[in-house]
Order: sequence, then structure tokens, then C-alpha cells
Amino acid sequence: MIAGRLIALLAVLLLAPTAVPAQTPTPKSAPQDEAAIVEYLRRLGPELAERYIALRDAQAAAVAELGRATERYNAGGPALRSVSLPALKQAKRRYAETSLALLEFLDARDRQVIGRLETDIERLKRGLDERARSRAELEHMLRGE
Repeated sequence: MIAGRLIALLAVLLLAPTAVPAQTPTPKSAPQDEAAIVEYLRRLGPELAERYIALRDAQAAAVAELGRATERYNAGGPALRSVSLPALKQAKRRYAETSLALLEFLDARDRQVIGRLETDIERLKRGLDERARSRAELEHMLRGE
């Protein structure tokens, strides 16, 4: 959900024409979603939650800076755009860097979760197989075989 919004926003920003819209959309999840993510990460390890918060805050700061740079760029008019263009490009780069760092963090965390789930699934399958063998033996005993 967050990753999709970030990628879409990044694509829009990088492919934007010379005049950038005055209002830069900000990818936000609902506060309760954000709190749930942080709480989940805290349960996995406090250092994970702190890393996520740092990455999230860095991205939020980059979004704010991009918004300010976009406003300066648009407010200057065509004659002053060349002056504010380097700051706008730098803000876009910073936004891209922080967004990618956040996505990489989330991807790594999700890969770890997938690994744990796959291990749990294999354990559960072994348990099912063992119970199936036991069930077959018990049914044979009931029939007197």
C-alpha cells in the first residue's frame, strides 16, 4: 500500500514536465496504520522500529523540502526557473533516495517475514503428515487389523 503510493509519486515527480504542479502530493498512510506498523516492528525488535521511524521521518522531510522547492520553482516564473531548478532537482533526488531507502527497508523486513512463514508452513505440513500416519494406524487398530 505505502510502496505503491511511493512508486507512483516518484514516477510522477521524475517524469514531470518543466513546470511542476504547485501542490506536491504526500504519500501518507492513515495514522492508525502507521501506529500498527511501528508497534509490529517494535515486537520484532526495537531497533527495527527505530530504523523505520528514522527512514519515515527522513522521507517526510524530503517530501516537505520537495514541496518547498516546487513552490519556489513555480513562483519564480519562467525567468527565474533556471535559478531554482538546481534546488528542485536536488530535492527530487533527496526524495528519491529517502523513498528508496524506506522501500528497501520494508522489502528486507517482508522477506524476513516470508522466510519465517515458509518455515512455519513446513513445520505445520510435517505435523499434518505425522497426524495422518497416526490416524491411519489408529483406524487400522479400530478395525482389528
